[in-house]
Amino acid sequence: MRSILTALQESRLFELPETGKARALEFLARIIDANPDIEVGTDAIEEIQKRELECNTGIGMGVGVPHIRARRDEGELFCAVGWSAQGIDYDAADREDVHLVVMYYIPGAQKNVYLKEVSTLVKAMRKSGGIEPIAHATDLNAVRNLLLDWVGTVLGDTGPEAVARMIKLDVRQTQTPLAAPPNPNQPPATPPHPGIGALAFQVLTGPITAVVLSTDAGWVAALEKEVDLLPRLVAGQPFNAAGRQVFVLAARPLAAGRVLYECVTIGPAP
Repeated sequence: MRSILTALQESRLFELPETGKARALEFLARIIDANPDIEVGTDAIEEIQKRELECNTGIGMGVGVPHIRARRDEGELFCAVGWSAQGIDYDAADREDVHLVVMYYIPGAQKNVYLKEVSTLVKAMRKSGGIEPIAHATDLNAVRNLLLDWVGTVLGDTGPEAVARMIKLDVRQTQTPLAAPPNPNQPPATPPHPGIGALAFQVLTGPITAVVLSTDAGWVAALEKEVDLLPRLVAGQPFNAAGRQVFVLAARPLAAGRVLYECVTIGPAP
């Protein structure tokens, strides 16, 4: 479920319109259209509507997985996730309303990855008691946390599950009300230990260079000092750098031999 985890990290989870299946699919297709890697000239809305006429993409249990098959092999599996609190009459085989729609863009080389992801999604649903918790969620933050729980149920004790947990922790921290302003007459309390946090960032690499893209200048400076950063990114395995653990979530090939790596780091707050 790596592409779903990436979608959650990049804020591609949306509440769907209440006007039915066609409008919901059009809404998500516009998100897919915004993907810079999609081929020029692709009409995502038309492609989705055409495929839906050929075969209903409701897989049962309240979930739909509409998809666009790319005309080229290159690129990463990409998805946008939609949630409907009311439920959508999707005309699925089991006649159940759909509350979760995951729309995929599938490059040719990612067909097997897509099939594995959908299979893993079904497995996670069954392990987590089905669609009911998401169907009765109160808002998108609740849906996001439930989806992260799904990710955690089907992944191992390391790697992306740890990322999912840290992202969830960050979400819950942002939902916590702000503390009252400190009293100037009271000395500040000493924290018992350094903060632990997750930080999303990107690395743009060329044949021999790597440029770190992040809102945290300290992390940029620390990571760019790592002399073997490029081969570790290419390997795609979790690694330690500057006292933090780094996970490579996706690698996006670009022109002129460049690659854009989507990463998350976990450790003491930088």
